[in-house]
Amino acid sequence: MRTLPAASDPRWLLKTVFSRPALTVPAALCMVVSFLLNATTPVIVGHAIDEAVEQGSIHRMGLWLAVLVAAFGLNALAAWYGRGLNARAMLVIGHDVRMAITDRIQDPRGMAGKPRSAGELLAIASTDARRVQNAVMMTVFPVAEISAIVYVAIMTSRINLPLGIAILCGGPLVVSGSVRAAQPLRARSGIRQAALAKASAMATDLVHGLRILKGLGAVATVSMRYAQASDTAYERTVDANASQARLNAATEILGSVYVIAVGLGAGALAMHSTISVGELITVIGLTQFVITPMTMLGRNIASRWAAAQASAARITAVLAAPSVEGKKPQLPALAPGVSVVAEPVPGDLVFLPRERFLVAPHDTLLFEGTVQENISSDSAVAKRALYTAAGEDIPGGLDREVGEGGRNLSGGQQQRVALARAIAADPAVLVLADPTTAVDSVTEQVIAQRVAHHRGIKPTLVYTASPAWTAMGSRL
Repeated sequence: MRTLPAASDPRWLLKTVFSRPALTVPAALCMVVSFLLNATTPVIVGHAIDEAVEQGSIHRMGLWLAVLVAAFGLNALAAWYGRGLNARAMLVIGHDVRMAITDRIQDPRGMAGKPRSAGELLAIASTDARRVQNAVMMTVFPVAEISAIVYVAIMTSRINLPLGIAILCGGPLVVSGSVRAAQPLRARSGIRQAALAKASAMATDLVHGLRILKGLGAVATVSMRYAQASDTAYERTVDANASQARLNAATEILGSVYVIAVGLGAGALAMHSTISVGELITVIGLTQFVITPMTMLGRNIASRWAAAQASAARITAVLAAPSVEGKKPQLPALAPGVSVVAEPVPGDLVFLPRERFLVAPHDTLLFEGTVQENISSDSAVAKRALYTAAGEDIPGGLDREVGEGGRNLSGGQQQRVALARAIAADPAVLVLADPTTAVDSVTEQVIAQRVAHHRGIKPTLVYTASPAWTAMGSRL
């Protein structure tokens, strides 16, 4: 069950990434434990040096080594569960988003407003949905990163209060510096996404209409246009990646300066015997560790969340798009049996509840696999449906490999397999658009008779001017 917020909600992205708390909350808790155990490692080493090495106690050394091994074991276990739950949350929420997009795209009432190509919708349902999915980690890792920073500040304060305060203040400074350094990236990320989506949409549309373009002799022209769109996407990607590189450099510099400053301060305290050697090692280890969560927090907020915001805006624009018509769903006035019309499909038909009808378009779209895999997983159902579509003469029968896009079948065979797929679905209402244009007249008449017999009293609307179907409709 999907639990996404309404598309009109101004906090749609925030509520979406938090929509699976049963997964993200345990994941965050596990990662907090993992980060804290990581931060505890230099503390254990420092105690081992002060209590075992300096005093030459083998017993104490063995004790601290056992504690260190236990910490590493628990750390690995917590990280494994935390990352696993985080990955699952990302996949589940990503699936929820993609299903919401595809449900809206397939809504029979259509989408009013800005026209969107199939390629653009595909980019939104794939690339943009994936960026929102990746933002789910922002509900998990920042919690662990902030917890680690606070923990390091507390542990350092126990050794020396000024050093602890420096770490506590240094975290927000590094994050703030990262966010400021990422301002160009946020701007260029949206531009990059728009350019990539345009190139992807154009590629999808070109592949879909390749035969028509070849017939028009326009392949060279559209290839040039796609090359321009691809070059633009490449340039925008380079700009965005350059901004990402500058962000990485800025955060690394800020982190290095921070570690050096804290290290020098701790070294000065150790030289004046204010802290012990073990405490010095603990402080250096803690600062070396804490720089990672500090920079990760800044980078994720600056780049990953910014990309997700841009994608969320595109997704909600689709989800919130108004319908073409404001009418409520209603059943079309179709008589039982086969009805044949030579006019466009009645407008009322699009308001039939989606689960009640199936529209088989004129274009045949088959996927790679066998004939049966393109019809039904049930061999008996597939066999009956193929017979109804007069496809029993296809060499190899249900086990015939159709190839990608049906390239191993003739046009008539492809059309009959597609018709068999629609028949096997057994919808309450079946709509066929010129289902037999690629077969001979004798086979067409056989198909019309078998479809009428198979469908019985279930409404079947055939949009065609074919005499075989017209005669069949007039007798029923």
